[in-house]
Amino acid sequence: MFYETKKNDHGLEHNPFKSSTIPRVIGWISTKNEDGSDNIAPYSQFTNLTFDPPMVIFSANQHPVTGGRKTTVKNIERTGEFVYNMVTEELKTEMNDSSIAMLPEGCKDKFEYCKLEKENAKMINVAMVKKSPIKYECKYLQTLRLPANGGIATVDIIIAEVIGIHVADEVIGKDGKIDVYKLKPVARLGYYDFTVVNNSFEMAPPKIDEKYQDLVDRGLEGKV
Repeated sequence: MFYETKKNDHGLEHNPFKSSTIPRVIGWISTKNEDGSDNIAPYSQFTNLTFDPPMVIFSANQHPVTGGRKTTVKNIERTGEFVYNMVTEELKTEMNDSSIAMLPEGCKDKFEYCKLEKENAKMINVAMVKKSPIKYECKYLQTLRLPANGGIATVDIIIAEVIGIHVADEVIGKDGKIDVYKLKPVARLGYYDFTVVNNSFEMAPPKIDEKYQDLVDRGLEGKV
């Protein structure tokens, strides 16, 4: 099968694009609302951008109900900060609950709605998910606004620097590496599907001239 994306002539019941770029990290982003309450929402188009300094990037389409920009984006641009909270298998239901398009009347705090226990970030004024084993405190750098088709108007691309990282001691193995078996992170597939990462395998890069090999090895760990 081949189809042109602008024509969208794949002939399938559901567009296969988002189900073909998988698995995707879920950027569970917490921010501070204008009234001081706490907000959190999942974004499945999220990833590391680079490592020196560490940066992340994620995109947000327009709000499906109001048609305006997402609360998360507006909060980040106003305050200049946010937290990425890793979603684990234990937190999958709360993450899904936090994707609600509109909170019930009288409820302003998404953490309270999702029954999430909070803890304070160390370097910024943003609440974090206490049970999340890995969290990034992020400083906003810039927004890119891209045109989009249909009724979603524009796409906001948020770029931020990671200025602090929280790692739960219990997910660090004796070898000093993050233990994915203990983490059990949740990733987004397509449609309404998700997966849990519960296994891994190792492959060393091809060896090159010894005088350059150290640069390759250090680069894999984010060193320069």
